[in-house]
Amino acid sequence: MTPSRTDQSDKLPGGSYPAMLTAFQDDGAIDWDGVDRLTDHCIEAGAAGIFAGGLSAEIREMDDEEKGALAERVVRRAAGRVPVVAGAIVWGPLDRQAELIRRVHGAGADAVSVAVSQLAGQDEDDQAWIENAGMLLDRIPEDVRLAMYECPAPYHRLLSDETIVWAAQSERFCFLKDTSCNIETIRRRLDLIRGTRLQLLNANTRTLLASLRAGAEGFCGIGANYMPELFAWLCRHFEDQPDVATKLHEFMDSWLDLQESEFYPASAKEYLRQRGLDIGQFSRKPRSELPSSFAERLAGMRVAEGQWLDRLIG
Repeated sequence: MTPSRTDQSDKLPGGSYPAMLTAFQDDGAIDWDGVDRLTDHCIEAGAAGIFAGGLSAEIREMDDEEKGALAERVVRRAAGRVPVVAGAIVWGPLDRQAELIRRVHGAGADAVSVAVSQLAGQDEDDQAWIENAGMLLDRIPEDVRLAMYECPAPYHRLLSDETIVWAAQSERFCFLKDTSCNIETIRRRLDLIRGTRLQLLNANTRTLLASLRAGAEGFCGIGANYMPELFAWLCRHFEDQPDVATKLHEFMDSWLDLQESEFYPASAKEYLRQRGLDIGQFSRKPRSELPSSFAERLAGMRVAEGQWLDRLIG
């Protein structure tokens, strides 16, 4: 076990967990120096933690070796400054899933993320999901803290009330990246997990402020790849500065469609480049080359964001 894992208290700190990108070289190879710069950028922008190796990291375009190496690199670079929730996301046999989980855990990740959809096929019911999850737990060490990610691809499986209660009562899951995008669902889930170690972090900007006020532990979504300081601020100050938080959230929501366009995640990399971060915009995903008109729209968002940064951060 690497010493870079943060203190293993029962719960991770609440706040903003950027769904971290992966930097690539122009030939498609992982840019490891760029990954280091992205890791530092997340931390220096005020992230409470990092969510690495999710869909934003383009893990569907990686093999298991790259996924494991990416988790190891981010954990090593974070060096205990913030907790790292690192993905071990594999759609395949349980033994293969367990192997990657053990590797990511061995790297020192504070929690290891699995996709909800990797534990059952699209045509399988909740009982099959619970049975598969139980068999996976039997294959990994008991000290592995797991995170659940309602990954939208290859199919979007949302946890039912039954599966959430089962996961919370198992005491093996500590983190849920909620992608329901529905505030009533989020409120119901918060009621279901109250008093357990399972923490809910919302991936959806539009419902974020309402979810924080309902008791969600923070944000874990792509918006923090564009405006990390502002999402961190909102998670910290939504209670003590409610009027400013409301106006800031309205601003964030107004840019949501641009941030979640078909050009993501290349668009987020270009935006960070405009902010001065030394990474390229290369993406392994199809349709990732940005038209010049789109880059100009990103520049407009950057100007608007800068006004909020001047107001809140100085």
